[in-house]
Amino acid sequence: MANAKLKPKSKAPAPAARSASTTAAQSATVEDRSVPAQHILVAEDSPVTQDLLKLVLEQRGHTVDLVSDGEQALAALNGGSYDVALVDFHLPKLDGLEVAARFREKASNTAGPRFVAITADIKGLLGHTGNCENFDDVIPKPLDLEEVLGVVERDCDMAQAATARTEQPVQATDSPGASALRSPEYEFLRWPEDFSADRLTARGMHASLADGRFDAILLNEPVSVRDLSVIWTTKTLHLLPVVDMTGSLPNQVDLDGSKLRIEETGEIDRLVKSFHAQRAQLHSDLIYTDDIGEKLIGRMFVRGGSLTPRYDAASAELFSYNAALDFRSIEKEIRTLEARGLVGRVFFDRFHLCDRCGSSRFNVREECCECGSAHIEEEAYLHHFRCAYQGPESDFRQQDDLICPKCRMELSHFSVDYDKPGTMTQCQSCGHATSEPAIGFVCTECDARYDGDSVSTRDVYAYELSEHGLDFARSGRAILDGKHTALRFAELPLELIVSMNAELKKFEGDQKPFALLSISYRNAREIEHNEGHRLFVQCRDLFVENLRNTVRKEDLVVTGQSYDFVLLKGAAPDEAQAGLDDLLAETTASLRFDLGADIRVFGPEDFA
Repeated sequence: MANAKLKPKSKAPAPAARSASTTAAQSATVEDRSVPAQHILVAEDSPVTQDLLKLVLEQRGHTVDLVSDGEQALAALNGGSYDVALVDFHLPKLDGLEVAARFREKASNTAGPRFVAITADIKGLLGHTGNCENFDDVIPKPLDLEEVLGVVERDCDMAQAATARTEQPVQATDSPGASALRSPEYEFLRWPEDFSADRLTARGMHASLADGRFDAILLNEPVSVRDLSVIWTTKTLHLLPVVDMTGSLPNQVDLDGSKLRIEETGEIDRLVKSFHAQRAQLHSDLIYTDDIGEKLIGRMFVRGGSLTPRYDAASAELFSYNAALDFRSIEKEIRTLEARGLVGRVFFDRFHLCDRCGSSRFNVREECCECGSAHIEEEAYLHHFRCAYQGPESDFRQQDDLICPKCRMELSHFSVDYDKPGTMTQCQSCGHATSEPAIGFVCTECDARYDGDSVSTRDVYAYELSEHGLDFARSGRAILDGKHTALRFAELPLELIVSMNAELKKFEGDQKPFALLSISYRNAREIEHNEGHRLFVQCRDLFVENLRNTVRKEDLVVTGQSYDFVLLKGAAPDEAQAGLDDLLAETTASLRFDLGADIRVFGPEDFA
C-alpha cells in the first residue's frame, strides 16, 4: 500500500483452526468479569451510537432498550423498570435534562434508575438553567467504552458478592445416569432451581455465551413445553442443549438423561462439544436476538441444521418437534422463515385436525350413515338363485335352517341353492342396513364429531436450513439484502470497537485519519460445500495471518465471525483503497483455495 503503510514481515506458519473461544478472546480488551444483568435504557438519536452501546452492553449480558427522542424516553421510563438510563443531553422534542427532571418529579420518592448523561456538550449541560443534579453521572463524547461499562456496572459488585454468599450448590436428581452429570467438568442450569426470578439474576442468565459459563440446561423435575418458554424469552438460552433427567419430554429435548447409564457419559460430552462448536460459527445477530424466528434459526443451526417432527402420543397434535417450543409458536414462525427462503421442507405425515379445539386426538370408527351410531354389526348377505332374493343372513336363518323369506324354499347346498356375494352392516340403533358403513371421527378432547368428508387435515413437515439460511446463521442480517455495502457495529468484534473509539478521538481532536478494511469471502459456501468447513477455516486463518505479516505492527487485524477487519492507523481511506490490489496479491499468493476476498474501505466519516 502507498507510503509504506503496509510493512512486509517474515511469513509465519499457518495457524491452527479457529477454536470455539475465538469470540471470547477478541473481547479481552474490555475487562472480562461476570456481573449481574441490568435493564438499561439508551436514549440517543444517533443510530450509530445506539448500535455501539447496544452491542457492547448486550455482549456484557445486559438487556438494552433503545429510544430516539425525549418523549419516547420519558414514556419508556414511566412504563418500565430500568436500572440505568443513558440519556443524550441534546435529544429531539425533550432534552435529556428535562427527561430526567420530569421523571424524578413524577416518581417522587419511588426508586428509579441511575441517570447518566452522554454528551459532547459538557459546558452546555453544566450551564443549563435546569437542575443538573438529576443526573448521577456524565460521560463525554466520543464515548470511552471502558468508562461506559465502568459507570453502568459500578454498583454491581457488592450485589453480586452478596448473592454469591447466599447461593448454594444444587445437586442433580438421583435418577438413572444422574451421577454422570455431577462431574465438575460440566456447568448446568438446573430446572426449576435456577429459573426463579432471583436465581435468574444471580446465575447471570443474561450473560454472553462467549464466557463459556454454562454447558447445558438440566431438567430435574417434570415440566411442560409451555413452562420452558423462559428459554426463548431469555437471551442466549435457546442455544444451550437440554438434558431431561425425568423422561417427561423425550422428543423435545436433546438428550433423555433418564435412560443414560453411568458408562454413557460420552453422550453428554459429545452433545456439549457439538453445541459449542456450532455456536462458535453462529453470528452474534442470532445469539443476542429477541426475535423468536431468528432464535429458531440459531437453534436449528447449533442442533445440526434441522427441525424434525416425531410421533408423540403425549401431545395433542400427536407429534412434536425436536425443540422445547410449543407447536403453535413453531408453526407461526416457520412459515415466515420458509417464505423468506431461510428453510426448506420435506413431507413427514398428514394428521386429522379438530376445527373446534385444534387437537389431533380422534376416535376413528365405522358408524351408521343415517344416525351416526357406532353400534353396528356386520353380517353376510345371501343370494337365493331360484327366486333371486338377496338379503342379510339373519332374514334367512330359522334356528339351524336357512329358509328363503320370499319363496319359503329351504336352502340346503351352498353354491347350488345360494351363495354369499358379500357382507353388509346393520345399525343396531336405527335398523338401517347398508353395504358400506360411514367413517366417523370423534375428538377425544372436546367430543366434536366429523364425517370423513368434513374432517380437516394438517400436513406436517420436517425443515432444513437452506443455503440462504446457513449463510444467515453464519453472517447475520447483513446478508439478507445480498450485499456487503454497509458497516454495522453488530459486525465488529469488541476488541476492534475499543481501538476504533481511540482512533475516532484522535480524528476529532487532531484530524488524524484512519481506514477500516472490512473483508468478506464470496466463495465461502462453495469451498465449504466442496472441501468441508475445516479446510475453509484453515484457508481463512492463513489469509488473516498473511494480513498480520503484511501490515505494520501498530495496525490491527481482527478476526470476526463472518467478516475480518484491518484497522490502518494514520492511513486515509483513499490511500488504503489505492493499495488494495497489492495487498490482495501478497496475502493470497500462498493460499490453496480462492476465498474470493471482497474488501470494503471505511473512513472516520462513516462513523460520524
